[in-house]
Amino acid sequence: MSLALPSHAIPASPGLAEQILKLRRRWRLIALCTLLVPGLAMLVLLCTQASYTASGILLYDPDNATVPGDSTTPQDLQNQDEVTASQSAVIASLPAARALAAQLNLAQRVEYNHTLAHRPWPLSLWHRAKPPSADNVAEQARQNLNITVQPGSRVLTVTFTSTDPALAAAGVNLAMQLYLDHERDQSFASLTDAQSWLETHAATVQAQLDTTEAALAQARAAAGVVQGAQASLTTETASRLAASLVQAQADLAMNQARLSSAASGDAAAANAAIAPNLLPLRKEQADLNAQVQSLSQNYGPDYPDLQSARTQLGAITAEINAETGRELDAARAEVAADQAEVATLTTALAGARTESQTEDAESAPIRALEQRADASRDMLRSMTLQAGQLAQDASLTKPDARILSTAAQPTAPSTPRRGLILAAAVALGGCAGMLLAGLLDALDTSLRSGEDLRAALGLPCLALLPRTREPKQAALDAPFSLFAEQLRALRTGLGIAAGAGKIGAGKIIAITAARPGEGKTTATIALARSLAAAGLRVLAIDGDIRQPGFNQVFGCEGAPGLTDHLKGLAALDEIILTDTLSPLQIIPAGTQARAALSLFLSPALGESLNQLRPSFDVILLDVPPAFALAEGRVLARLADSALLCVRWGHTPRRVVLAAMVLLREAGVILEGAALTRVNVKAHGQSGYADAEIYQSRYSGYFGG
Repeated sequence: MSLALPSHAIPASPGLAEQILKLRRRWRLIALCTLLVPGLAMLVLLCTQASYTASGILLYDPDNATVPGDSTTPQDLQNQDEVTASQSAVIASLPAARALAAQLNLAQRVEYNHTLAHRPWPLSLWHRAKPPSADNVAEQARQNLNITVQPGSRVLTVTFTSTDPALAAAGVNLAMQLYLDHERDQSFASLTDAQSWLETHAATVQAQLDTTEAALAQARAAAGVVQGAQASLTTETASRLAASLVQAQADLAMNQARLSSAASGDAAAANAAIAPNLLPLRKEQADLNAQVQSLSQNYGPDYPDLQSARTQLGAITAEINAETGRELDAARAEVAADQAEVATLTTALAGARTESQTEDAESAPIRALEQRADASRDMLRSMTLQAGQLAQDASLTKPDARILSTAAQPTAPSTPRRGLILAAAVALGGCAGMLLAGLLDALDTSLRSGEDLRAALGLPCLALLPRTREPKQAALDAPFSLFAEQLRALRTGLGIAAGAGKIGAGKIIAITAARPGEGKTTATIALARSLAAAGLRVLAIDGDIRQPGFNQVFGCEGAPGLTDHLKGLAALDEIILTDTLSPLQIIPAGTQARAALSLFLSPALGESLNQLRPSFDVILLDVPPAFALAEGRVLARLADSALLCVRWGHTPRRVVLAAMVLLREAGVILEGAALTRVNVKAHGQSGYADAEIYQSRYSGYFGG
């Protein structure tokens, strides 16, 4: 039975299954890479110190901050993201990092001060690096501190990374607390500055009041007016009008300031200026907005809680806008009323003063001084009340932010992510193994199956001769072995049949190879013995004159052979020997190696073969490799056909193709090829179609 497939059964090109089988042939390499890369990754991970990341959450809420007297107002909602993001710069500022490093004593930790790391004895003898400066430690702490802002909200997430999980949590909590302390200190400083300004201005007003009262006393004395005497009706009217005008002007200025602040476009300023009762609604609006943002990130737009929160947010926003509009209209009405009142009082006061001057020109300076003194007293009284209010509010100052969630000590490292890295390493190792296997397969130009041989050479693969012990006599020792079966397949492929008793029936077959070591001599002897044992008349001729292979096998070294006959030194019957293990007859190479080429080119060689042909069913010629000697191609040309032996998984196909060109140019008829020295185990796992016979399921068919 032959393993050869007809040439028309050869697929045009390998498909996906063939490519997968090619990878399977190198499964050991793929498995090695798949295990080696994760092993190296695990080794690196074991040498890499794990880092832990803790996180806390801050809410920046300036609408709830109580900073009375502070002229600054929260940014417009359109700039909400920019304002909130600016707070991250405050949290991670260098002064804050210095305070963080100092309070956590980071300079005494190996993570921030590598000079504290334990060094082995030889390394400890070398020069040690200088400890890092305080600014370097603070800068490294800033790099480990990260602040992110949730888009569209005032929520800030503060994270801190460290090799110590406890330090990571402590770093986050301390950074948030330092930020709150900074905000509280800033608010307190603003109140203190306002209080200092009021005290200084009050002292100036008091000095002016003292000067005015002194001038008033002198004017009264000069005019003979007793202090506290009843003033004229016109004077009293003018005084009342002046007081009313001052109050109206103050009210007008206050209402104009409130209206101007509200008209500036800052919704938060409008709330603080004209609608302080909206602060609870505004806080509720911020909370609902944060809730909507959180639910939007985690759920879809149709999530019931999200829709409910958006409905509540819309209702609160509408209520705030409606109340703000009403307050603005009321504020505009108050400003208009105050303007009208000021105009009326101004006109009335001018008339009263004119009448008073007409009535008593001498009392005008006194009344002017009295009015100035009264105004100064009112201003001084108002400033004293404001200073007292600021002193009381300074003790209640709150920051513009609050902590929503403190950081807990992390239980799992954030880096390196061992599971992900190992999974990626396994995938990378597998891909690298497959790429390497594919590369090796592409670089391997040897022939490993009948399919490869047919596709590369265009010749039928007549047999795959497996590697075995004592192959030259294996067919005799184990006639039912796989090796013997392949020899029978080779016989069938070469068309060798019994021809005893028929004149000229003997078939001459040359067995050659591209280069030495291909197993051509072994194949010649094994095939010849197998045919002889099957009852055929077989003659094997050693035509490899310069490196004869028959001498050692048959013990005919020094005996006359083919070259001796061609040179006329021996007759044909004198050079034909009989094998001791089989009926095989052989002709050694002979002793005239130097004249081999000229002898092969002489007509005597052809005549001798024609004389031998009738006496044998088959004559096998063991000829030299095609690349080695020219006489090998000459001898092969005299045969009816030739068999090309190719070593399995060893000989490059370009060498075999070049040998075929040389043989065909010499007129040699190549009947087919055989793969020799096949590794049974490797080929059985290769997945090639002709490797099927090497599977264990066929073991019952082959034995000794």
